[in-house]
Amino acid sequence: MNSRPYVGRSMRLVAAALLVTGVVNTIVYAVMIARGYQLAPGHPEAFRDLQRAMTWADGYMTIAVLAGGTGLWLGRWWGRLLGVVGAAALFYMGILDVAFLAQHGMYAHFDHVVLIMIVVDAWALGVGAWIVFTLMETSTERQRSS
Repeated sequence: MNSRPYVGRSMRLVAAALLVTGVVNTIVYAVMIARGYQLAPGHPEAFRDLQRAMTWADGYMTIAVLAGGTGLWLGRWWGRLLGVVGAAALFYMGILDVAFLAQHGMYAHFDHVVLIMIVVDAWALGVGAWIVFTLMETSTERQRSS
């Protein structure tokens, strides 16, 4: 049995999405930390607390998506595993963000930060789910052909 997954176009696309997610998340958090987790006017103090708390979870997700993307790009067996782990963490964090924003009424006070969060959460939920299902589908297809 070949321990390397097929590195076709769909795997390269998944790998690229994982790598882009990891790099962009690293940049965003570096800027946020450097600026001291500034709050936009009208945002609840709890939003700063969320961002501080999520730094560790985002760090975990970032390591997983970067490792998974690298592994998939190189065709390593562990790329699929870490890709699913990272994408599942990405999806879960999108759910947490949406729940937090809704609970604190932040969608009602639409501003540039909320717009950015909507884009980020759409990426987290959409791309995260797409990656998990793509990796599951290709894994299932591979098992059937073995």
